[in-house]
Amino acid sequence: MGLSHVLGVAVIAPRHRSEELVRDLMRFEDFHPAEKPKYRDPRLHEIEYRADLGYSTVQALIQELNIKESVGILEQLSKPVEIEAKNFSASDLLSLLDKLETESRPVIESINTILNRKKAAEDKLNQITALYDSLKTLKELKLSLDQFTSLKWFHVFVTTASSSELSELRKALPRSAVIMQSLENTNLVVVISKRSDGEDVERVVKGLGLKPLTTPPGYPKNVSEAVARLEEELQNLKKEVDSLGSELDSLLERERLRIIAARDGYQLVKEALSRIAGAGELRSFAISEGYIPAEKKEEFLKVIGSKYHVVLKEDKHGHHEEKPVLLRNPSPVKPFENVTLIQGPPKSGEIDPTPFVSIFFTVFYGLMFADLGHGLVILGFGAFMYKRVRGALREWAKLLMFLGISAAVMGFLLGEAFGFKVGKLISSPELIHLVEEHGETKQFSLVEVQRMLVFTIFLGVVHMIVGYILSIVKLVKEKELAEALTVKLPTLLMYVFGIFFALAFFGAGGNIQGILVTESPAPLVNLPTSLVGAVGIYGALACIIVLMLGRFAAGLAGLGHRTGLVSSIGMGLLEVLENIIHFLSNTISYSRITILLIVHVALLLLLNTAWEALGLVSLPLLIIGNAGVIVLEGLLVFIQAMRLHVYEFFSKFYDGTGTPFRKLSRQTIYAKITFE
Repeated sequence: MGLSHVLGVAVIAPRHRSEELVRDLMRFEDFHPAEKPKYRDPRLHEIEYRADLGYSTVQALIQELNIKESVGILEQLSKPVEIEAKNFSASDLLSLLDKLETESRPVIESINTILNRKKAAEDKLNQITALYDSLKTLKELKLSLDQFTSLKWFHVFVTTASSSELSELRKALPRSAVIMQSLENTNLVVVISKRSDGEDVERVVKGLGLKPLTTPPGYPKNVSEAVARLEEELQNLKKEVDSLGSELDSLLERERLRIIAARDGYQLVKEALSRIAGAGELRSFAISEGYIPAEKKEEFLKVIGSKYHVVLKEDKHGHHEEKPVLLRNPSPVKPFENVTLIQGPPKSGEIDPTPFVSIFFTVFYGLMFADLGHGLVILGFGAFMYKRVRGALREWAKLLMFLGISAAVMGFLLGEAFGFKVGKLISSPELIHLVEEHGETKQFSLVEVQRMLVFTIFLGVVHMIVGYILSIVKLVKEKELAEALTVKLPTLLMYVFGIFFALAFFGAGGNIQGILVTESPAPLVNLPTSLVGAVGIYGALACIIVLMLGRFAAGLAGLGHRTGLVSSIGMGLLEVLENIIHFLSNTISYSRITILLIVHVALLLLLNTAWEALGLVSLPLLIIGNAGVIVLEGLLVFIQAMRLHVYEFFSKFYDGTGTPFRKLSRQTIYAKITFE
């Protein structure tokens, strides 16, 4: 349970066998390469470049055509999706790339052929459309291009121009009449000037790059006949574009998985080579360094060690090497790795908090969302999701199932199902009666709310104590004994004694002066308040003294760095002030467990008044209302449980800045690589 031990290894092979080494490491799979090496094998780099080129080509095509690459969670839930990964089998990397190219090239060429034909048809369609719009406007205005050329006293130039070009044209030809008719994407422009100004007009329009509007060769000179001809061509071109689009869609639908599989195949090879294409500084040998799971040591030596020279890197005493971390938790605990990884993966040698998270997160969620009916709904949805989804989403489905069970169990203990009391139907113990009924009125019981608040605060105290204990264990593992004994241990004891002080304070009725003289029993511990108060006060003072002088004493004893007396006292006082603030704020934070439970009960109490008033007529309202509560409040409760772990628990001992162990994967959802 927790972190699996990993071994550092170095594999040395003759340089001419470097490609074979990469293949064998990919075949072994459970190999995490070290950082990208400075020296790279030229041959492997060439193969990597070829894989990267193939990947980029296919990926660009996927992005250009918006090919759907993944199946969303909603789609997976709506209908079962079975995707069989395409197997690419080869004897070596070059053969594998040849097979990927053979697989992808015909499809890419077919797609590009259709795309080129479609683009050519669309370009021609745009040109014909612009000409058609212009000539159609002339036809509607009952103008003829032949009439313009036969005028004796006037020079007429007909063209199409954009708004900016039209503005420049009017500025350059102030003595000419410029008539404009707006079209769909441009403007039809008729420039009328004196015959003597014709050369100036031609020079200006030529400078602006405007061409005269004429019927193209092969078209009738008559505008009406040319428009009819163009209209027929437009219809044919639109049909051609639509036909090519349908042909492309059909091809993509048929070959989508094949295209994505080829892309993934290239990507697997590219990433593997990018990570392990090391060479080392030796001229005749290639060196690949990395890590393997300790339990795979014998298999690694059998598979890799039989072909190449393998050096196992033994852990040196006191040497903290930053290794990748491999989480190994049993099936019931594994789903809670998702919660831990929200903070980040643990560092090498760091404590994996997942087992503790699996307990406390489940309990917190169940307490805040205690309802038998809602819990069973979440459990059912989690089971349904587990059957439908694939990959990492399955662990989230299992997490939902555990949280649903927790909410259902807590709801059973409280005797609540969809906000109704069901204790008589299912023999629930009804440990807490949060709602009192006085005739037709219902209200919260202050006494029961206080009991629940005390319980959740106590649960939070246990949670925080575990966090402080883990912080001590962490420092001991890191050989930081001085810090553990002079800072973390006194902090833990100071918190425990502070709890005793708080109990004595309540036992004395809120009178600080009576803490050491009151003989009535303190709450929870049932011991004399004076005894509990004395333990709390004197124990806390002893911890404060250790915090102020501990660093100085540890330095003198040679357990840690030497620290001056004044510096030790100053840092200790800061620790004390910081601890007091954290003790109060962190402990009070756990009251939100009770608050959210009360909010949950209040919402359902309000919702169920409709049932009491309207009966069966209110059933649709109840169904919709409960669904809304499950979705919105279920998410809110998850966030609050997450917050209690991130701020009140993880902050005491967990950094979450490690590097996850990434094996050399040979499979995605769509592609699988096997070596013969």
